[in-house]
This record gives sequence, C-alpha cells and structure tokens, in this order.
Amino acid sequence: MKFNSLKTMPHNVIRDTLKSIERNNLMSVASVLSVIAALIILGIFLILTINVQSVTKDVESKLELKVFLQSGYTETQKTTIEEALKNSSLIESVNFESSQEALDKFTVSLQDYAPLLSGYNSQNNPMPASFIIRLKNPNDFQAVQTLAMTFKDQGVEYVRYGQEYVDALVTFNKFTNTLSIVVLGVLSLISIFIIYNTIKLTVFARRREIGIMKYVGATNAYIRAPFILEGTLLGLMGSVVAFLIIRIAYYYILGLVGGNLFLPVGASLASPDAVMGQLILFFLIYGGFIGAVGSVFAIRKFLDV
Repeated sequence: MKFNSLKTMPHNVIRDTLKSIERNNLMSVASVLSVIAALIILGIFLILTINVQSVTKDVESKLELKVFLQSGYTETQKTTIEEALKNSSLIESVNFESSQEALDKFTVSLQDYAPLLSGYNSQNNPMPASFIIRLKNPNDFQAVQTLAMTFKDQGVEYVRYGQEYVDALVTFNKFTNTLSIVVLGVLSLISIFIIYNTIKLTVFARRREIGIMKYVGATNAYIRAPFILEGTLLGLMGSVVAFLIIRIAYYYILGLVGGNLFLPVGASLASPDAVMGQLILFFLIYGGFIGAVGSVFAIRKFLDV
C-alpha cells in the first residue's frame, strides 16, 4: 500500500465506521441495547458481590474474641493469662472486663427491661469476667482460641467469637462470585452474537467493495479495522449507558434504605465511589472487548476472497 494511503488510513477508518453505524442504525441500536441489558444484569450481580466482600471485611475487622474466666479465678491466674495474650504476635489488643462491668453493660443493653436485673449484685452476679481480644488478622481466630484454651486448667472457662457470621458471609460470597461468572459467560455470548450479526450484515452489504479492495492490494488489517472499530464503539456506547443507569439506581437505593438495612456487627454497604470506580473500568473494558470480538468473527470469512 502507498505511503499516502497509510497517512489517510485513520481518517478513512473513522469515516467508514460512522457511515456503517448510520447505515445499519436499527441493528446498531439492537447491539447497543443488548450490551446495555447484559451489563445492567451483570452490574447488579457485581454490585452484590462487591457489597458482600465489603461487608465480610467490615465484619471481620470488628469481630472480637472473648476469653471467659472461671468464677473462682485468682489474680495470679488473671495476670498469667493476660500476659500470655498480650505477648502473642497475633493479637492487636487485650482488654479485661470484670463481671461487674459485664453486668452493667448487659443492663444498659436491655434498656426498658433493665429492672429485671435489679436483684443481681456483686454477690450473685451471673456474668463472668473476660478478656476482650482484637486480632491483627481475622483468619487467626482458631489459633488464638487454641492459645487461650491452653489455660483451661488455670482459670479459662471457654472462648467465644463470632466466626459463624464470617463463615456464612464467606460462603455467600463464594456463591455470588460463582453466579456472577456464570451470568457473565451467558450474557457475553448473547451480546457477542448480536454484535456479530450486526457487523455481519454490514460486511455482507460491502462484500463487493471488500473484494475490490483485496484485488487492488489492501491488507486484511486495513479492511478489518473499520468493522472492529464499529463493534468496539457499539460496545462502548452500551457500556456508558448501562453504567449511568446502574449509577443512578445505586445512589437511589442507598438513599432509600439509608440506615434501615440490617447488617451484622454494624457493617455498612460499600461506598458509591468504591463501587462505581470498579464498575466503570470493568464496563468499558467488557463492552469494548465483546464488541471487538463479535466484529472479528463476523469479518473473518469475508476476507477469504
């Protein structure tokens, strides 16, 4: 191909791409709508996955491990256990809560029913003393529990922590991740198929032109470029519209539920900035990719002329 032709190639590619989209406007709209529908559905699953991951991390960071002491523990036993816990590299902080402090805290939590505990005092207090532990890494709950239980004969009664909440969230997180991958695969095939047929119609209508271009020496890359760009643009247009719809809906839902959504251990939903930052990048890459892939498959056999 001549040098002058190479210089005008970008301009020609853009011109041909825009003309093709205008010429096949109905199919182009269908392609964009398919990408929008696919990404909206996929976006819902992605937002669910992101929020489950966010809540799981939030819950893990706020979970506490409690080492309850036997009712007849001695100060020596208490000091020994406390020093062992504080010397552990797995533990971030250790706070002692006396049985009286535990009773006071429980009384406050009962609010209107607090008078039910008015008969309890230091002599008949049913609440055990405990060490409240925060870990550096939530994955070390089992290890710290094992450490604490080594003092079972030296004043430790039992250990309790909320790992069951994390286990349930992790299981649900794995489920949403798997489901998102399946949905991603199915919707991708549908979108690629529609874009494939859109580009295929365009290529078929220009098959004689393609043949002439091949005959005069145009390379496959020169012929293929406008069609791939067309598919990519259709995918990107669908991505932008889908993102705007998802963004508006997410802000609306957050404003609607406010603080009325029950989440364990005071966890909160992922912030809009965190969610949207991940979504816009994924949407643009995904939309452009499936548009380009659909175009590549559509043009391939027409280049064998």
